[in-house]
This record gives sequence, C-alpha cells and structure tokens, in this order.
Amino acid sequence: MKILDFNIPDWFWVAFNLLVLMLVLRKILWKRVFSVLEERQKTVDKTMQDSAEAEKLRVEMEQLRTKLDQELEARTAVKMQEARTRAGKEFDRIVAEAEAKAAIIISAAKTKAGQERHALLVEMKGQVAATAVEAAGLLLRANIDSERNKLLLDNFLSEGDISA
Repeated sequence: MKILDFNIPDWFWVAFNLLVLMLVLRKILWKRVFSVLEERQKTVDKTMQDSAEAEKLRVEMEQLRTKLDQELEARTAVKMQEARTRAGKEFDRIVAEAEAKAAIIISAAKTKAGQERHALLVEMKGQVAATAVEAAGLLLRANIDSERNKLLLDNFLSEGDISA
C-alpha cells in the first residue's frame, strides 16, 4: 500500500474518527476551556475596572493634595502676616517704653545737673565773697590808719549817697 494512495473508505474512517474525537473533546474539554477563558476574561475586566477606579482615585487624591497645599500656603501667609503685625506692635511698644524711660532718665539728669550747677554757683559766690572779704580785711588791716583809706571810704560813701 502506498502512502499517497487515495482510498475513500480509509479517508471516511479517518474523518469519522476525527469527528467523534472532536465531539468527545468538545463534550468533555470544550466547556471547561471556555469557562476558564471566561473566568480569566472576567478577572482581566475586573482588574481593568479596578485600575480605572484606582487611577480616578489617584487623580482625586492629587487634586485634594493640591487644594490642601494651597489652603496651607494661604493659612501660612495669613499667620505670617499676623505674626509680623504682632511683632511690629510689640516692637513699637518696646521702643515707646524705652523712649519714655530715656526721657525720664534725661529729665532726671538735667534736673540733677541744674541742681549741681546751682549749688556750684552758690558755692562759688560764697568763695568769691569770702575771698573779697578776706582781701578787703587784709587791705584794711594793713592800712587802717592811713589817710588814703579814709579818703577811699569817704568816696565810697559819697557815691552810694550814704551819709555818715
């Protein structure tokens, strides 16, 4: 028998066996294979759906984070401005307090300096007067009997319009 001979009954039995084999395989395996394929398709679809939802949530979270960052920056700017305002007021208060204390100290120093000046002037006048009296006393003791002192005394009394 030749391999390439065409024998219809042989081909008929081969086709019949192939058809029976396909029916048996379809009956036994075909449903299982398709059920596995369907389950895998469902799993892939669910994964794709979950992925889309996760992407949507990621976008929402990113938007929320951006919004929160903006709110935080705005609040920070407000707090910084409030802190600057408080610091400015505190600075002004401290400067005013220091200026008031400085004015009190300067006023006290001026008063004390004036009192010391007045005391020095009084003391100097007293010393000048004492020196003048002492000088006059020395002159008078040295020339008490002299005619010249009498003449000076008379001239002094006459200029002052004091009669003796």
